[in-house]
Amino acid sequence: MSLFYGLVLGGQALISNKRAINLTNQNISNVFTEGYSRKIPIFSDMPTGGVNLEKVQRAYDDILFQKVINTNQALVSDESYRDLLTQVESVFNDIQGSGFSSALNEFFNAFHAVSLNPNDITARYDAITKAQQLVGRIRNSYDNLKKTLDYINFSLEDQIEKLNSLTRKLAKINESIKLSSNEDKLKYLDERDRLIREISSLIDSKVILRDDGTVDVFTSKGFALVNYNVSHNLEKDSSSNLTIRWDGIDITDQLKNGKIGGFVKGYRFTEKIITNLNDFTSLLALMVNKVHSQGYDLYGNTGVKFFGIDPASSSNTIDASNIVVAVQDPKKIAAALDPALTNSDNRNVLNLINLKDSVDGVLTSGEESDLLSDGSITISGITYRISGNDKYSLLRERNFGELYNTGFTTAIGFELEGVSRSLQSNRFLFEAADQQLKEKSSVNMDEELINLTKLQRSYEAAARIINVTDELIETVLNLVK
Repeated sequence: MSLFYGLVLGGQALISNKRAINLTNQNISNVFTEGYSRKIPIFSDMPTGGVNLEKVQRAYDDILFQKVINTNQALVSDESYRDLLTQVESVFNDIQGSGFSSALNEFFNAFHAVSLNPNDITARYDAITKAQQLVGRIRNSYDNLKKTLDYINFSLEDQIEKLNSLTRKLAKINESIKLSSNEDKLKYLDERDRLIREISSLIDSKVILRDDGTVDVFTSKGFALVNYNVSHNLEKDSSSNLTIRWDGIDITDQLKNGKIGGFVKGYRFTEKIITNLNDFTSLLALMVNKVHSQGYDLYGNTGVKFFGIDPASSSNTIDASNIVVAVQDPKKIAAALDPALTNSDNRNVLNLINLKDSVDGVLTSGEESDLLSDGSITISGITYRISGNDKYSLLRERNFGELYNTGFTTAIGFELEGVSRSLQSNRFLFEAADQQLKEKSSVNMDEELINLTKLQRSYEAAARIINVTDELIETVLNLVK
């Protein structure tokens, strides 16, 4: 009876080591597979002797995995936000000629030739040309910024659709994990982790790991994305305005990390720059029109607006989307303050030139109060609107050049510098956490080859026990005969 029991023990050891060898071969085959977690065979001693492959574990660390997904979502957010800021920065890159700082200077400088000879039609033509170039740059900047918003809107629709697909897959994986046996379960756990990492790259999320291997996923503010086998979709409004909803609730501004969070931040910053551009345009048009309308042109007319609203626009508020040069006839440039000396008086065109450095005194106290009370003023049928009184205060204290730098180049530069620093820090944290996790869970070829050698020796030993026992049994049976 003991000889037959030896066969049982040997057979058990043979099967256990064979399974362990297969697992080791599987590890070696997946040495370069991204997201694969090394499988570890766990042997146990049987009470009556021998060994048994009790279970298979993954080389895995919950804490490191949580650290990886947290740093990953911050890193991806910074990357997407930085890329969008780079697009916005390119709109106002004066060094490469895409901004309108030089066009603004050329616009004011063009009036110098008019001031030297108010009757010079060529100089007046040049002033109108420079004004048209400035307006063209302003409207082109506005169009490019709107294209950035359109790109973000389109990209967000794509990323939200991708997120919803991932959460549906994760809900199904949860079901499979719950119902599967030990070794099959490990494959689903690797897929689970892969899906969680993809989800964390799209949205700032919190992951709750259950003891049975299933997970629940929430947004950072607690809105459920996955509850066991139930997924919850995000929806983006079809309107041009950025609105992302969870079960009808607007959660747009709660999304800070992941690619979606980066896009949301990029959208909001681009909106801010568009607002700055509209404010700049409105103040420029207001000051130039106010001064220009006080002078007389070569026809003896006064009250002429230099800038106007594009006839194609339905709005009566002037901004970067609809500003045009209203003066097309060079003789209608109001250079004079004396209606009797329109061919020689240059005092009003000098006032226009002085706007480059100071707008102090252009508006009356009543007009200033009107503008600052609700952020808008209407003069001669055109409404000039600003988003905040700080813009007008800055212009009064400084000049248009400073307003341009503060609203565009400096604002974008500071934001880009800040996100670049954050990106560098988050990349370091992510790479460190990811490396730690890989050291814990990835396949080390040297270790696996050593394990394979040990398991093969154990397998050979078990096979030898069976062979010897078989020979002994055969000998005993022959003796009986």
